[in-house]
Amino acid sequence: MSPRSKPFLGLEGSALSWAISLCSASAFLLFGYDQGIMGSIISTPYFLEAVNIAATNADTISTVVSIYDIGCMIGCLVAAIWGSSLGRKRTIGLGMAIMVVGNVAQLIVGRIISGIGNGMNTGTVPTWVSETSKAKHRGQLVATQLSIAAFGIVIAYWMNYGFFHLTGQVVWRFPIGTADFVTAFQAVFAIVTIVSLPWLPESPRWLYSKNRIEEADIVMSALKGLPIEHEVVQAERSEILAAIALEDHFGEYSLKTIFYDRSGQKIPFRMALVFIIQMIQQLPGVNIVIYYSSTVFLQLGISAKLSLVLGGVASISFWVGSLFGIALIERVGRKKLLVSGTIPMLVGYCIYTPMVKNGGTGQLWVAFGATCLICVAFGWSWLPAPWCLGPELVPVRYRHIGNALNAFANWTFTFIIVKVGPIGIANIHWRLYIVFIIFTFLQLPIVWFLYPETRGLTLEEIDTLFVKDQVETDTLVEKAEQVRHLESKQAGVVSSVDAA
Repeated sequence: MSPRSKPFLGLEGSALSWAISLCSASAFLLFGYDQGIMGSIISTPYFLEAVNIAATNADTISTVVSIYDIGCMIGCLVAAIWGSSLGRKRTIGLGMAIMVVGNVAQLIVGRIISGIGNGMNTGTVPTWVSETSKAKHRGQLVATQLSIAAFGIVIAYWMNYGFFHLTGQVVWRFPIGTADFVTAFQAVFAIVTIVSLPWLPESPRWLYSKNRIEEADIVMSALKGLPIEHEVVQAERSEILAAIALEDHFGEYSLKTIFYDRSGQKIPFRMALVFIIQMIQQLPGVNIVIYYSSTVFLQLGISAKLSLVLGGVASISFWVGSLFGIALIERVGRKKLLVSGTIPMLVGYCIYTPMVKNGGTGQLWVAFGATCLICVAFGWSWLPAPWCLGPELVPVRYRHIGNALNAFANWTFTFIIVKVGPIGIANIHWRLYIVFIIFTFLQLPIVWFLYPETRGLTLEEIDTLFVKDQVETDTLVEKAEQVRHLESKQAGVVSSVDAA
């Protein structure tokens, strides 16, 4: 078969997995960019004058910023309800199309509409990436999405600073207009994804769950870069079908099972886990830094221009931390990575709070250093790991709901923090950070006692961590071990050929 006649543009194996990840990257770049663009202009007099909001009106300012999260929450619910029938690709494509439409609407309405699209994307992309990658690369590929989101924040902050430095204006007052500029930037990346999606494969696990066996076999063959008849393809195919059969053994898929399950799959508990991990990600208040870093620096007595610079530096710290996350997530595992981030975050908050309370010039610079420490630590740990766990902890027929619920929790508590944060800072000042310290500390026992380690396990093998039917779970574990053994064997064969 010539490369021209092969599906998916002739891409196979790791190249195809990375193509899927890069296609998804547009969605997560816009995820970060949308956060950063509003966070970096919300404190500027140009923006406040244009939307007729007083700089002291913390309630209205927080509403303008957080309304986007309401749209994202709605989008997650759309992905949860219709994600199974639409599939991974079509849900993402529809989400991107909605974002394009939202960007041409007025500020508040447009942010809600764009949020719906972004919610559909963030509620689906980690599932698509996870279900099309090898177990040993799954965490890295999902972490890459979050690193790209962090880079989107960097782009937004420094774009605004560049326009301010060159013209005395931020993007909001740039000559071509914010609506034109931001719409064009976002539309380009959204359209890239929309155009790319038809050329890439649907999740083979979703196809198998829909009994579209022949299509799923073709996708599996392409993802492995091997013929359908090859033992590696057949082994993983057998494992996926066995996991689906295990779900069938416990009963038909039902929305009722999400809330009440006597089948033995522990679906409600697993749904609670994917929700709680994102809740506890947000409650320590890191999004106050992401959305309002420039505003916080202004309130600490730093000039507007310098505040933009410091907000940009904090965003770079956040992104740099995310690069470490890509390197570490499959080496140290999800649980240890989360703990390794919580400890320096806790130290950073404990330094930051008294420095802000005293408010002297020297103390403010120490507070800025603590901010960067928090951003770096969050970036390598709590940024990627909760998004990895969303699709991992839930079986295939419920995975679209689990990942959507995971994202829904993120956006719900982002909304709470972003809405309440400015009001809290305006009223109780530095004391708000004591609340963040408490929630940061609570991350440690929650992660350590509630969550299993999923590093290196296949998605199907993770089911065995929750199901107590020993006969069925032993079969899945054996099949997963066979997949790992055959993949290692195949990798050795390829390495030997390359060396020769």
